[in-house]
Amino acid sequence: MRDRVAVSVVCFAFVASFANAVVAGRADDDLKRFNLQRGIVAVIELPDGDIGYVVDLCNSSEMTVYFQTADVELAGKVRKVADAAGLLSRRLFVETGSSDSIHLGDNLADRMIVSAPNDSAPNNVQPSHDEVLRVLRPQGFAIIGEMTLVKPVPEGTDDWSHPYHGPDNNPNSNDKLFRGALGTQFIGYPKFCPMPEQTVIAGGRIYKAMGHLAHKANQNEMLNTLLCVNAYNGTILWRRSLSPGFMLHRNTMIATGDALYMGDHESCKIIDGETGQVRDEIKVDADISDGPVWKWMAMRDGVMYALVGNAEVKIETQRAVRRGLGHWPWGMWDGHDYRDPRTSFGFGRTLVAIDIKTKKRLWNYRSEEFLDARAVCMNETQIFTCCPGKYLASIDRSTGELLWKNTDRELLDAIAVNEKAQFYITGYATTCYMKCDENFLFFAGPQREQMVVASAQDGKLAWTHPNGNLQLVLRSDGVWAAGPENSDCGMKFDYETGKVLATFPARRACTRATGCADSVFYRANGGTIRVLTESNTAQHYDPVRPPCQDGVLVAGGHGYWGPWMCGCQLSLYGNIAVRPVESTLENEDTQQRLITANPNGEVVPFHVQDGDWATYRGNNARTDVSSVAVPSGVRLEWTTDVCRDALPTAPVTAGGRVFIADRTGAVRSIDADGKLVWMAYTGGPIYYPPVVANDRVYVGSADGRVYSYAAHDGKLLWSYRVGPNDYWISVYERLISTWPVAGGVVVDGDTVYAAAGITHYDGTHVVGLDAITGKLKLSNRTSGTLEPEVNNGISLQGNLTIVDGELRFLAGGVYETARFELKTLECLNKPQSQVHSQFRTAFYPFYPEYGKYLSLDYQCADGCQLTHDASYEGSQFVNLSRQTPLPPGTPKQIKEAARWIRRGGETSKPVWQDNRNRRFTSFVVTDSTLLATGHSEGHDDDCFLVSINTTDGSDNWIEKIPADAVKGGTAIDHHGRIYVSLENGQLCCFEPQ
Repeated sequence: MRDRVAVSVVCFAFVASFANAVVAGRADDDLKRFNLQRGIVAVIELPDGDIGYVVDLCNSSEMTVYFQTADVELAGKVRKVADAAGLLSRRLFVETGSSDSIHLGDNLADRMIVSAPNDSAPNNVQPSHDEVLRVLRPQGFAIIGEMTLVKPVPEGTDDWSHPYHGPDNNPNSNDKLFRGALGTQFIGYPKFCPMPEQTVIAGGRIYKAMGHLAHKANQNEMLNTLLCVNAYNGTILWRRSLSPGFMLHRNTMIATGDALYMGDHESCKIIDGETGQVRDEIKVDADISDGPVWKWMAMRDGVMYALVGNAEVKIETQRAVRRGLGHWPWGMWDGHDYRDPRTSFGFGRTLVAIDIKTKKRLWNYRSEEFLDARAVCMNETQIFTCCPGKYLASIDRSTGELLWKNTDRELLDAIAVNEKAQFYITGYATTCYMKCDENFLFFAGPQREQMVVASAQDGKLAWTHPNGNLQLVLRSDGVWAAGPENSDCGMKFDYETGKVLATFPARRACTRATGCADSVFYRANGGTIRVLTESNTAQHYDPVRPPCQDGVLVAGGHGYWGPWMCGCQLSLYGNIAVRPVESTLENEDTQQRLITANPNGEVVPFHVQDGDWATYRGNNARTDVSSVAVPSGVRLEWTTDVCRDALPTAPVTAGGRVFIADRTGAVRSIDADGKLVWMAYTGGPIYYPPVVANDRVYVGSADGRVYSYAAHDGKLLWSYRVGPNDYWISVYERLISTWPVAGGVVVDGDTVYAAAGITHYDGTHVVGLDAITGKLKLSNRTSGTLEPEVNNGISLQGNLTIVDGELRFLAGGVYETARFELKTLECLNKPQSQVHSQFRTAFYPFYPEYGKYLSLDYQCADGCQLTHDASYEGSQFVNLSRQTPLPPGTPKQIKEAARWIRRGGETSKPVWQDNRNRRFTSFVVTDSTLLATGHSEGHDDDCFLVSINTTDGSDNWIEKIPADAVKGGTAIDHHGRIYVSLENGQLCCFEPQ
């Protein structure tokens, strides 16, 4: 049984049969029928058995191709061909399984080809139409023989067509499908964005505009950029540059089913949703306006409404050189002080209504005073405008006539002039601060001293609240007001009186609140708070937080987070979508968990010598300690290319062999001369190296499985699916399981331990398997929801270790380190009933450019400490040193795993300190010698393998290497041979001399 959308949606697929249609089979013909260059196509069994078909699909387009077959031998052949073509696990993903159950997530595939089952799998059957429709995204289609099956858009969905959802500026979605428990739909690019950021969603497309201010170097790529993203699988469909100099955080973006309307300093561009090309533009006549700049826009019933006017203060694009994930420094950037309405962002004097089809002006209204676009909104019949300190007015939407104008001093004094914003506690000065419904106008936001509510009928003051820095969501049961920081709570107000009907946890800092059918979302102090409005209970989603200007957006039955311009206490970064789900445990598929490939075959003995580096970083505690002396000198013996355009794992070495895997899913055994002995494929990327034990090689794959191979000859012995289902999603445009075995495996005696998952809200699954048979011995499938009251729990955010009789890995968010009793897998973390988090991670499988640096803490025999600290995302370092022992009874300094915050304790004086600012990616440590790889600060291409005398800190010897070693990428065998795995895909062997 598969993880299903929680809300049942009755929809009728469109089935078309073509009497003389071309039967699916030739890639070029099918691509023409697809009418799509970028996206995900699922191929279920091979048309005509042609192995080259799926490769041709990739080579003739920019599509990501998922191929599933019940024929294991055929899958192996396709993997070899795809690997040779440089496509495997990059753009071509190969999975085995019966066709009646497609191993892709719901609403994921843009197109599908379904062919007759292969004769070599006689029990295989074609998927049902329901199964095909489950996997197809709305408006996607499948070709099944001569029939085309089209998935309709389900009823009850909603668009997020304007930056604040609609013209009323109320960020509350009317989507009826997005509710209940949530699971990951995709994690995509871009990982980071500059400021400001503005997003609208319609027609299955996300339009994301990013502005002119970068704080970290990783944001530079997206400066002044417009992206169009597939709203179901995260594929970037197209990108185009935006004109520099225009501050885009305003209501000048509108998404429709086929286009994006985007106003700027020249006109309103109509950008084709499919191609990204400007197909038309709307300009305002010079005789009615002070200028061509678009300040505000809204669309309803085929009419475009706009505030236009004069040129604005000039802004400059700001590039960054600083590394790291984020942490935005606040400042008063050009124009954000709103000093002069004649040049301030969004101030104008001309309102205009334009027929979109004919571009004919229907009416225009001219104000003598400058109107603030942050205080312009529209309900069904009226457009409301505000001239700060002067008046509040209503314009008839149909005719453009002034309905009323209120200059009452009590009202204007209550609204007051704008307060200074642009600070992390208050928020962005550019934020809209007026919303409306049919009865009231609401003033609240970063610039407001107090909240003000006025009548929509005449502008009369209705009520006020003393705190104005509130993020409002207007719902049928009341006005939900999130925030502000340093307050006790958020509040739900009665519309008529302002009476506080309920309270809920306060928000943190700048991010706006948004709502959907059953929830209000806003930023926690680390992560996201989701208030379930019916019960007024708070849940916590700790790996992600609402983006600063966007918040959580809901459209098309899905919810969207990110990307971010800061990395505040996060574990996930990027453009992230979630979907409504039922409980994965209730729908667990127990079939095909364990697949035994060679149940009766003998396994050739394979001897591991004492001193071999048979597991990642030398031992199960990952301490990098070796019992083998580091050679006094080395020479490069050989180099071999392990993989191309893919990141290899660290190596392990045992029995005169080197074992290494990579992110194509391949596992290799290489002999002492650098020659390939055997190679095998898993179904997904491999992030951490194999473990050699029990005459076997064990490895965890992102396809969700643990694999066991005979170490001598590479025969597959068994594989075990750790997660509840075969359910693949797109993660940074790679197809992997929702529950990847991303932290590697660890072997203790006759038990193989593994964990699967990404986020706590998808579920985290931890198992102990019999090392010989692969049968399940132990499991914990509930730690993802450790505290049901607030829905927080353990996420898989680190490599598996065994320390002090416990299975451990980084969890991030609320629980720094996940801890499980080794003999039972009982979770030892104490549940925390809190809706905030503080532990940051940048998990190496998903963020290798940030999480690749290692820290070191090694206690020498004389009590001295070798220490080096690298922050979790590679932006802060404490240089390598040897420190004297602390005096007896002195508490040792406690270090956060992220090396971001020190928690007290004493540090001792250094015996020596390396002042060359060297950054390290791997270590092998003995009491007298430290072997390390890395580069010096600012010289990332000047990479080295170095032997350091631990007594005085001098270099014994140093060898240049052509690229950085991967994380933990050095191994030493019992002969003292050194193996280094490099980010360029090479494996180097250094021989003692």
